[in-house]
Amino acid sequence: MPREARMPPRVDSVLLVDDNDRYAEVIRAHLERRGAMVERARSAREGLLVLEKRAGSFQCLITDITMETQLSGLRILRKARGLGFSGMKVTTSTGLDTRIGYLVNRFVLGILYGCDYLIPKKPIKRRGKVAWIRV
Repeated sequence: MPREARMPPRVDSVLLVDDNDRYAEVIRAHLERRGAMVERARSAREGLLVLEKRAGSFQCLITDITMETQLSGLRILRKARGLGFSGMKVTTSTGLDTRIGYLVNRFVLGILYGCDYLIPKKPIKRRGKVAWIRV
């Protein structure tokens, strides 16, 4: 796995889309300690609805890739692009936790979907730490 990036720029408003309470709460607490207001959607469907209504309200979008369907987070990223979302885009996934997974996701998520950072879930699961990897 590549080395962690320094903290991303501070953002004031974040839409966090993740169906896993444990991971979402660690990420939320991390962001709130940095002064961000975090709104959470608990499913891809809920995240899509929030984006459609208020995409311009957020400076950052963080979405899990694998929620109720294996790649539902990609729908969120496509919708954000279609709405012209100009904020920072971040993805989280357990699939990022290997060298090969990171390389594939760096290409797919970074280049094809315009993500700025990746957050692997293994450091959250093991140490409760949010690691930001710049794409």
